[in-house]
Amino acid sequence: MKLFAIVEQSKNDSKAFQVLFELFYEDVYRTSYLITRDQPLAEDATQEAFLKAFQKLDTLRNPKKFGPWVRSIAARSAVDILRKRKHLTVIEDITEFPQDYYVHNISSSLPETEAEKNELHSNLNKAIHSLNPIHRQVVVMKYYLNLNTREIADNLSLPIGTVKSRLYRALKQLEISLQPQNNNIGKGGALQ
Repeated sequence: MKLFAIVEQSKNDSKAFQVLFELFYEDVYRTSYLITRDQPLAEDATQEAFLKAFQKLDTLRNPKKFGPWVRSIAARSAVDILRKRKHLTVIEDITEFPQDYYVHNISSSLPETEAEKNELHSNLNKAIHSLNPIHRQVVVMKYYLNLNTREIADNLSLPIGTVKSRLYRALKQLEISLQPQNNNIGKGGALQ
């Protein structure tokens, strides 16, 4: 059965929604975990996201976009949970996520060895986790969920300028956090 049909059917059938839950649970949980960095909080955010999605399924204009839609609900739920609990955690090991989680298109010349590539991934993950939740949220939505600025603004009910500002600040913070690593990069993009 095609995704479009499952989404349409799930508007009136809880068993069809269960199929959607099973199809998208892992991605939604991963999105929540990237923001909360806490398993129980990520589970709460995931459950809350699916509950909201089920309640508001009739507002989804394009059923083919169910996945990004529910993940953006999860991202918002995760930040809301952090705000409510005022819960900020220390950087945790996220080795259970794929190595290329944030960096999808690193050229073959940067870095030249697998060890350098692993170190770059590790440093990038640590830098992203060091961002405050509202900045981490837009980074995850932009670079993990592949949403454009307009979609992020719509999902978060924010003006586009606010989203752009948060992205700019987050990227500046990442640049500063990664600066010591950048000092080792030569003109050709290779680590020296």
